[in-house]
Amino acid sequence: MFGNLLKNDPDSFIELLNSDQIHLDEAIKSYLKNKDFKAKERIFYEIVKKMYLKKVKNISEELLSKFFDGNIELVFDLLKNGYVEAKFPIVKEEYGKIARVMVIKSENSFSNVKLNKLRVIENVVGHRLAVIFDSKFVGNSFMLATALAALTSKIPINLAFSGEIDEEGVIKKNLDGFSIKERVCSENNLKLIGAFDVSNVFELKEFFEEENFHIPVLMFFRKEEEEYINFSYEKLFKSVSKKYPVRFAELFEKVYDVKKFFVTNELSSLEKWKKALKEAKAFLLKIISNGGIPHVAIVGPSAMAMALGIAIGLQNPLVIYHKQDEYYPVIDLTDNLRKIKNIKDSYEYLKYTTFDEGKDCAYVIYLASHNPFSSVIKFLENNSLDSKIILIEPIENKGNLSIDTWGKIVSELMSITQNVLYDNYCENVFFFLSCPVAIALGFGMAFGDFAKGGIFHYNKADDSYIEVFKIERIRGD
Repeated sequence: MFGNLLKNDPDSFIELLNSDQIHLDEAIKSYLKNKDFKAKERIFYEIVKKMYLKKVKNISEELLSKFFDGNIELVFDLLKNGYVEAKFPIVKEEYGKIARVMVIKSENSFSNVKLNKLRVIENVVGHRLAVIFDSKFVGNSFMLATALAALTSKIPINLAFSGEIDEEGVIKKNLDGFSIKERVCSENNLKLIGAFDVSNVFELKEFFEEENFHIPVLMFFRKEEEEYINFSYEKLFKSVSKKYPVRFAELFEKVYDVKKFFVTNELSSLEKWKKALKEAKAFLLKIISNGGIPHVAIVGPSAMAMALGIAIGLQNPLVIYHKQDEYYPVIDLTDNLRKIKNIKDSYEYLKYTTFDEGKDCAYVIYLASHNPFSSVIKFLENNSLDSKIILIEPIENKGNLSIDTWGKIVSELMSITQNVLYDNYCENVFFFLSCPVAIALGFGMAFGDFAKGGIFHYNKADDSYIEVFKIERIRGD
């Protein structure tokens, strides 16, 4: 009934099949009556997918047996085990397309195309397979995609795979047609994974089934030479690798399309500050949303670091680094997110003094060598801001705080600000920062956006401050 449509317009045939305008048994009968036609493999593939979706309830065993060349058990394997789909590029001369393979764990070997290497794949994965392809092809580069789909169901839809594998699952290095395959994948919005990325199929299985990845992240909020950025990233990568596994970092970057570093060249206007913050937040959240644990080192203003901390919040683990010749992990939140948010009544590392009265609270965080106090007083007076001033300082070692204490210092900063807010009315809170950016980032994460107010950046040229962010708008902008 649908034979001519199947042969002459397979796209329409498949569309009607998927919309149930062609019943499954009618599709199978049309396929069996027309043994030789151009889209034979593709039609077979789509019929099998439809079988799984429909659970094959009203089709005779005889018809199914003919369709699967007597392998009726495959129907039960399909319904019991389901299938995993993977993609691979196939090329001929300068042309190519994306092919699909459907892999079913089965008691018996089966393929709808002639294969010489199915037994090799079965030996690698340790059991028999039914494999169904939607295209004809030559060569053995289908093997990586097929073996991977037999090993794991956690394959992102934006990937294709290419490579012949041996009995140990090792991907053979072969450059034939690889550039064309990359082009074909790019044209189909796919990333191609092969021997350039991993050495064997079991590495890919491990990668896709991994829950968390430790990803070095270098963020520049000022212009730097590319050579220096790359050099700095390599140093950060080396530091992270001393404690955490980073062997999948490059594959993570490729698979999930994330960058090694974030760079914004200038912060010459308030709009550029806001734009940079929005982009930096998206940069980190993309890593986090794909299972990455960012290991973050920031080069830039403390005001930006605090705002970024507020923007990303304290919902996901990360590690914050500080550079002193080498990069050191100074705030590690992989074991306990709340440790920088714990409120204390006594302080081991910090002290604070309150000056003046007013409806607002201006926190002057003076932990680095630059003394902001007089500049803040002048700024508040010049702008007629009715604010009390809370000067927060180290008990000792100002400008030379031991990096082993920075996590505790962030917790004490959080405690002081909250205790002051508890004891005093503050209509708005203002932050003036002279502290390492790592502390500013951690403090922003702990403080959040529950209070109204602003974060101010010091303008050295006129010894004054500019409000670069309103706290209550950071997560909304």
